[in-house]
Amino acid sequence: MIEDIFFQDDGQVRITAASVGISRLRWTSVREEEIAIGKHIDLMTRNKFDHLPIEPAVGSIVEFYKTKEANKFDTIERHKIKFDDLISLDTNIRDVIEKFAKNNRTFYFLRYHINISGLITLGNLNCKQVQIYIFSLICGLERELGEYVNSKLSNHEIKEWVEKNADIKISNDKYRLILEKYKELTEISLENQLTEHFFLVDFFLIILENNIFDNLGYTKSEWKKLSSINELRKRIAHPTRSLLDKENNIDKLQKRITQIEDLTYRLSTLKKNSMS
Repeated sequence: MIEDIFFQDDGQVRITAASVGISRLRWTSVREEEIAIGKHIDLMTRNKFDHLPIEPAVGSIVEFYKTKEANKFDTIERHKIKFDDLISLDTNIRDVIEKFAKNNRTFYFLRYHINISGLITLGNLNCKQVQIYIFSLICGLERELGEYVNSKLSNHEIKEWVEKNADIKISNDKYRLILEKYKELTEISLENQLTEHFFLVDFFLIILENNIFDNLGYTKSEWKKLSSINELRKRIAHPTRSLLDKENNIDKLQKRITQIEDLTYRLSTLKKNSMS
């Protein structure tokens, strides 16, 4: 199967549906002749699968089993594969996430031309490749936020803000450590921007407390709501935590990605216009 090369993508450059999903060469399926003995029920119950492809004796895959309710295996239904159940295996992961959220889907079969070549489910989004994708978005946002803060506030003003928030009585206080590191680098002539030591949440706080969010077209209440992006940042910082769970569903993930993209766009556009 030539298209299987897409499933070997480790996601370092471009994250696609195939690099997140499961290739037909490696997925679990049930053969048509095994259905009579209830093999599909056993496979789905034992593996906690909500979806199971049916491999026909001859020809292409055209059917699958699906639980009526997620994680409940008492009612399993047989379905024909429709065009709406398919996406191209080279679909960008950003578009995959949007499709899941917009269409309220839990799975898609992956196609290569007209051939079904794999499967992607919501559960597959809790993987390294999607974390890499989101981490790259957040890194880009943090760079833009750093440049924005440094363009609006002097290094002295930024230092005063850090000092105001530092608790010198606590040895591992975040802001105290930032000041100590900055002083250390200054003493050996390697001084840099204080913002290089900031966490994502620090950028949201310093912009809020210095009232420099309006340049970006946000009201105060809108800017405060944007800080929820940091919740996504914390999940990425702890790879063992799932991106999606009961409290953090696909809609919330989609919304936060859109917020990151919108804020990054506003920051980069403002920077570009100020340079022209």
